Amino acid sequence: MRSTSKEIKSMIGQMIMTGFRGTSAEDAASFFQSLDGLTLGGVILYDQNVTTNPPTLHNIRSPEQVQSLNAALQTFSEIPLFIGVDQEGGQVNRLKKEYGFNDSQSWENIGIEESESNTIDHANKIAFTLKIHGFNMNFAPVLDLPINSENVIVQKGRCFSHDPDLIGPHAKRFIHAHLEQNVIPVCKHFPGQGSASGDTHDGFVNVSDSWAESELFPYEYLIDNHSIPAIMTSHLFHQGLDPKYPATLSSKILKKMLRKQMGFNGVIISDDPQMGAITDHYELKTVINLMVNAGVDIFCFGNNLVYDPDIVKKVYAIMDELLKEGLITAQQIETSCNRILRLKGLIGLS
Repeated sequence: MRSTSKEIKSMIGQMIMTGFRGTSAEDAASFFQSLDGLTLGGVILYDQNVTTNPPTLHNIRSPEQVQSLNAALQTFSEIPLFIGVDQEGGQVNRLKKEYGFNDSQSWENIGIEESESNTIDHANKIAFTLKIHGFNMNFAPVLDLPINSENVIVQKGRCFSHDPDLIGPHAKRFIHAHLEQNVIPVCKHFPGQGSASGDTHDGFVNVSDSWAESELFPYEYLIDNHSIPAIMTSHLFHQGLDPKYPATLSSKILKKMLRKQMGFNGVIISDDPQMGAITDHYELKTVINLMVNAGVDIFCFGNNLVYDPDIVKKVYAIMDELLKEGLITAQQIETSCNRILRLKGLIGLS
């Protein structure tokens, strides 16, 4: 293959989601101009820039500002963008009260209530807030079990319940409320990160001796009920599931277990490949190669743990190299692109 065709380049673009710096329509224009004609499938917004110490304000300043920014972002993409955000509620809450948004409960507190009506009310409020401000993807709900009380996810009140049989039905209501508002919910962090003692933001995390098969139960419930449109991977390592690679890079975990054994046919989105669990051990080309061959559909580069203004161009160049070297195929790219476009079609974006 001598060169990557325009059609394949467009498909590659759909597989890329990235963070960027900016708060205004002018910043959106500058961001897309910096891509030199390359396209992408989505962006992710943050309220804090954590590349500075202490963190500084980032993409989200006020309801009116972010609504204007998101509207501007969509004007620069022929295929409508996914515009994503982490809006779980509680501590993981990018649309904060101090910026002028409504306050929200944590997923843990919703679980303590264990009330169907409260779960629906919580989900409806979040989904409606996202919709009216131009977001169409929420990296929630968290399906992790609070197995390890010292786990960073558990300590921030992000887990719903110790009972995996409770999580699935309540997550289903959360998912349905979002889809009714044309917002894609992304369940995370597969195959379950609640037993981990470390933080994948910082480095390698091994759950070989702590992970429990019950961490899959919420996913199985939602897949069996045809209720889960998208899943975000975890970067954790489990020797029994894959003796070589962490979940995001593992065809054994994603392609064999999640797709073939569990029957998931939706979109798989990577957790941020710029986290230490990945960058400390693998070069970017290796990461992209392994993710494609593991069945990851969207590479979500937050571009906030570290900032790389050229990350989109680098991913395109690497994908081109991998195609020319025969390490990945155009069919793999087309398969992922088709999944992504079907997901966008589910909420009227394609």
